[in-house]
Amino acid sequence: MRQRTIWGGGIALAILLLAAVYFLFLRAPAIQTATPTRGTAVEAVYATGTVEPIAYARVGTKISGRLTEVLAREGAAVEAGHVLAVIDAREEISRVQELSARLQLAVSELERTRTLRRSGHVSAAVLDQMETAHAAAVAALKGAQARLDEHFITAPISGTILRSENQLKIGDMAQPGQVLFMVGDASALQIDAEVDEEDILKVERGQEALIRADAFAGQILGGTVSGITPHGDPVARTYRIYIELPADTPLVSGMTTEINIVVRREENALLVPLSALAGASVWIVDGGQAQLRPVTLGAVGSTAAEILSGLSDADMIIVNPQVGLAEGQRVRARDGS
Repeated sequence: MRQRTIWGGGIALAILLLAAVYFLFLRAPAIQTATPTRGTAVEAVYATGTVEPIAYARVGTKISGRLTEVLAREGAAVEAGHVLAVIDAREEISRVQELSARLQLAVSELERTRTLRRSGHVSAAVLDQMETAHAAAVAALKGAQARLDEHFITAPISGTILRSENQLKIGDMAQPGQVLFMVGDASALQIDAEVDEEDILKVERGQEALIRADAFAGQILGGTVSGITPHGDPVARTYRIYIELPADTPLVSGMTTEINIVVRREENALLVPLSALAGASVWIVDGGQAQLRPVTLGAVGSTAAEILSGLSDADMIIVNPQVGLAEGQRVRARDGS
């Protein structure tokens, strides 16, 4: 009877041991694991911008009036001073003609008075009056001529008509402050971009710019940071920077772009999949248990993140940690490669 009891107790102990093994190991969840990899990590600052000519001018008018002539169209080459359009100037032309006639009369009167003065037939005071009248006539004509000139909208620089406001037509109204034409050199382009004030201290002249535009889907175009404005926009909280484009860029003036400015590149970086991150930590398997390892993150890309410290090449990371995974929980690793 005692022998049977001992035998029965041994069987029970074996069952308990098998159950423990089952619950500790066979029932431990299987998780996908991998080791960190080595590769290139790029830290970049994001910006948005518009392609613009390096040299261009927005042309408008100081006066309001109806256009009587439109002499330049988009795409036309113009020289500095070329008349692009004319605002109705009939009154100003008449005024200039009238004042020109008055000036001619004042010139004649002045010459006659000088002759009479030399012969002593008029006083010095009379001559002074004639000289004053002549000077006033000259000033009046110059003022009228300046007002007339404002009716002729001219190109301030040589280049191409890049854009005209609503395809200007004769009879359209022009208003002060309105941009009627954009003139510039379409062959030399740059990007005027905006960078968040939190990132501007990372940006320097000469850094590489990776450019995307909707017109060239799937392509990454190149450029270089060529300038940074010293004063930002306190409302938008941005700083303007300029991206120099190569001469053979396919980008066209007026295109909108998204830009990544490369501020750091590490060719032999320690990388983990994004799915392995749990905030600023990474789940690893150590001694068959899940452990949450704090790490220092570097550049974070679309599929992988750079680990600056806290992890080694030999660590076994959990690629897709399951919801509810707990510190110290026993797990069964299976290679996710």
